[in-house]
Amino acid sequence: MKYFSLLILAALPMISCSGNDDAVTENIMPAEKQVYTFEYKNYTVQSISVYKGPSGQKTDPSESYLNTYWSTYQQPAWKKISLDLKNNSLQLISGTSSDVTYAVKIEKDSVFISENNEQTFAGIFSRSESSFTLKRSFRYIKKMPRDPNSALTISQKAVFGITGYQDIFGNNVFSSPSEMTANGDDILWSNIDYHYKNL
Repeated sequence: MKYFSLLILAALPMISCSGNDDAVTENIMPAEKQVYTFEYKNYTVQSISVYKGPSGQKTDPSESYLNTYWSTYQQPAWKKISLDLKNNSLQLISGTSSDVTYAVKIEKDSVFISENNEQTFAGIFSRSESSFTLKRSFRYIKKMPRDPNSALTISQKAVFGITGYQDIFGNNVFSSPSEMTANGDDILWSNIDYHYKNL
């Protein structure tokens, strides 16, 4: 009898543990990727807008027209992009001394860089497709002299983001196309997407 009691006591822990084998299953999630390195693949011209004096007439040129103003638009300045989600940074890599790093803020899939104390829209990050679309815009403005004492004004720059009508007229040399009254007055802006894929 004494042995029978000991046998029951010894078997109790085994019985109580045996039912729990399937109860605890650990869901091990893979670690979320924190650093993405993207390589340039191709580009898409989203829009080209042209206004010319003396009437401020809008024209819709073909893509080849862009070469007259921005001969390097088909190749981005940066061949690779590194996006560090842990440290909130975006590095644009050209392979030369012109590599640049920005602090970033990501809202949904939109990436904003800190530039000149402002948040500037720089592109779209797709985690599901492991891709990055860098948004670049080219702006060219030329205002002919209005009298012998005034100077020729030319502004030309490439910026991050998307340029629209409101970014050119009212904020710069001309308030509206109707002010482009001289032969040679010229405005062009173009929005281009540069597509990068994860390495």
